[in-house]
Amino acid sequence: MCLASVYLKGGDRQRAVMQDVAWITVEGDGIRITSLFGESILLQAQIQSIDLMKSRVVLTGTVDSTGKVPAEGKD
Repeated sequence: MCLASVYLKGGDRQRAVMQDVAWITVEGDGIRITSLFGESILLQAQIQSIDLMKSRVVLTGTVDSTGKVPAEGKD
């Protein structure tokens, strides 16, 4: 089973926000991503691209629902 990896793009950099993403839902002005294991984060972001061949989703945005930049993942 191939689950998606979600990346947040800021400027010319992208960083991994979550791996093994099973659900992506729109909530108000944001995007909620939820992993297969139930971990969830709400980002104030928009979908920039979805590559189904590579199971890769790129979002543009800056903060999560608490106003903080999500924990840094792999670049």
